Amino acid sequence: MEYLLKASALIVLFYVSYKWFLQGETFFNSNRWFLFSGLIIGLFLPLLVIPVYMEVAPQNFTPIIISDGSFTEQQIPEGISLTEVLFSIYGAGVLFFFGKFTINMLSLFTLIKRTSPKRSNGIHYVTTEAALAPFSFFNWIVYNPDSFKHEELQLILNHERVHVKQWHSLDVIFSQLFCIIFWFNPIIWFYKKELQQNLEFIADHEAQSETDCKQSYQRLLLKASIPTHQLVMTNNFYNSLIKKRIIMLHKSKSNILNSWKYALVIPALALFLMSFNTETVYVAKTVSLNETLTKSFTVSANTSNSELKEIETYFSDKTAKIKFTAISRNSDQTIKEVTIRTHHDGDTKFIKRMTVEPDNSETIKPFSIRLSEDEKDILFQFSEKETTSVSKDYLTFGEKATRLKSKKVLGEDDGLGENPLYIINGKHYRQQDLNQRKYNISESIEVINKKDAIKTYGEAGKDGVIIFNGKTTFETKKPENNFIVVITKDLSDSDLNATKKRFLEENVTLNFDKIKRNSDGELIGIRIKYESKVSKGAHSVNGESAIEPIQLKLDVENFNFNVSNMQPISQDAKILILLNDKEISRKEMDAIDPSTIIKTDVIKDNDLLEKYGDKGKNGVILITTGNAQNKVMEIQENVLIFINGKASTKKDMEALAPNAIQDMHVLKYEAAKAKYGDKGKYGAIEITTKNKK
Repeated sequence: MEYLLKASALIVLFYVSYKWFLQGETFFNSNRWFLFSGLIIGLFLPLLVIPVYMEVAPQNFTPIIISDGSFTEQQIPEGISLTEVLFSIYGAGVLFFFGKFTINMLSLFTLIKRTSPKRSNGIHYVTTEAALAPFSFFNWIVYNPDSFKHEELQLILNHERVHVKQWHSLDVIFSQLFCIIFWFNPIIWFYKKELQQNLEFIADHEAQSETDCKQSYQRLLLKASIPTHQLVMTNNFYNSLIKKRIIMLHKSKSNILNSWKYALVIPALALFLMSFNTETVYVAKTVSLNETLTKSFTVSANTSNSELKEIETYFSDKTAKIKFTAISRNSDQTIKEVTIRTHHDGDTKFIKRMTVEPDNSETIKPFSIRLSEDEKDILFQFSEKETTSVSKDYLTFGEKATRLKSKKVLGEDDGLGENPLYIINGKHYRQQDLNQRKYNISESIEVINKKDAIKTYGEAGKDGVIIFNGKTTFETKKPENNFIVVITKDLSDSDLNATKKRFLEENVTLNFDKIKRNSDGELIGIRIKYESKVSKGAHSVNGESAIEPIQLKLDVENFNFNVSNMQPISQDAKILILLNDKEISRKEMDAIDPSTIIKTDVIKDNDLLEKYGDKGKNGVILITTGNAQNKVMEIQENVLIFINGKASTKKDMEALAPNAIQDMHVLKYEAAKAKYGDKGKYGAIEITTKNKK
């Protein structure tokens, strides 16, 4: 669409220049090439891009390493965009005018084929009895000899021979094709008319110069009437512009000094190029003395795929090689995210090292890439003070890229496990100790893989070790900031919908179902399903009496969401408590870590309590716990499941080991239906395993 608009603008530029400055001049042949050049320039100039080089200082960014088992939700856009509608209308117009062009060409060739032309000096003369205006098409001249006197016929043939010898049919065909491509631009139709009119000026001027009596040729133009039919693809002797043609025959020859007018279009073209056909190319600022020995590349949001390929090609014959994968772009083709892989001597494949994401914008910040002085490492410069060095045996972040000797990092096969050991300020931590805690590192991070870590740290290092070198300071945690809503028996359906909408603003998805009410409209049963950024689960209450207040609590700082009954359980009541289907005491229940609870059900309905016998007559509490990373989703029976693109069952999915999953995409009802039709109306799950089979 952008190309069509630019080309149309150039055509308008040449048309306006011709009408204002050149139409009244008698430089007919020069005007012909000016108009023809306008079409050629309009066709190709929009494709020319002038690079504007801009030096940028590399800026800081936060490198994020993404594990293979990422869990993302895929959204599929719905509806037809305005761009698709416009392209459909444009395509229909092209087909219509191309069809009309084809029909006219077939009519022309049919007319010529029906006759036996006479050839003279390379020109085919075709006589016809049809009421057609005399015309020429390439080296054919078609005329009706019975419509003219001998002297008149010779003047007409002289005119048409000029069209043939100067190949005017090329101009006509070319302008007609442009009318097909740019049919939506009204100026192109006027442009075609002016181009054909100028061709008639050329033929009139040449034909009149060959006759002894110029008045005879002009009288022929006045005498002739427009025939009943003319072919669009040809140079017709008669047309509706005879008055202009006679005026131009009488006009004095233009002064050659007026040729300067052709140059007026040049500054307009230059302005067009600099305004619409430029692309900013970011280049790194001058590097230090030590860095001048190696070539440096800058990757910015506007770097194209071909430019990334050039960087890969440069490193392809080096000891350390690089590859850009998983390139995610915005709608304007700027880079939103890119993963960087490296390959060093002895490696069998490219290993993922880091993923570059934006901080607070929609695009990545510029950074430079170069080889180290010994050409064994690849250095990434993110700011003037921050360099990240990647070699076969280490990855170091910090102000200086220091060599860590035999330490290995981030291998996809022998990298870190699920629960590595963190050594910070000489103390040992685990991942759960660091969740939601922010810290500042003074020097660098050293990552040791499982194989090497277990040799040094024993069983504690079986999942690898991450060492924060230098002094690390932790930011003071802010006071807890909670958002709380209480579900009571008197809430209406509209109240529940308002609650869902309010929590959705906090990035928590709520769903209320299995709602039951008594004759007074009070809630006696409800199931609350929830999903936040860090937690997912359900809470059910079902009984014969009105529900007790239920508290929905969100910690907006760390997105932890919790559902609980506000009324404490009576210490005297003998309630059956089952933890993962195993009976436990109240004391054991109080000792459960809330963060490990996946689901809690409180049963009060007498009919449902019968299955638990006398132990459950006063009520039952069902508690399900587990590792938060291994929580099992509640999946309806009708949900579509695809493993490596193959339709599968819920049983097949549950049989997969968590560490065997590379990617999982959950499509909600609308998105699944848009992709898979009615079969997907209950949702869909798409799973890709690490070892596809």
